[in-house]
Amino acid sequence: MKIVIKLCTMVIAIISLALAPSILYTQPVEAASHWCENQGKSQNWVNGCKQGWSDHDHCYSYNPDGESNAFASGYKVGWKHGSCK
Repeated sequence: MKIVIKLCTMVIAIISLALAPSILYTQPVEAASHWCENQGKSQNWVNGCKQGWSDHDHCYSYNPDGESNAFASGYKVGWKHGSCK
């Protein structure tokens, strides 16, 4: 019985180590939307934030071609939160 418990413990530890990187680096698809919307900024800023985050996540070049300064400001913040992989 002790061998079974030790074996199960080892299996759980190995599985945990194998899955840890994928769990740590997974960003929910809606993370950008929720985070950007919860900042209490204007809609232009929120749109820029979402666009910047999305562009960086998809490895696009930095290009805040929005309609206002608020969009460009939000884009910059969103870009910093995104990550090109």
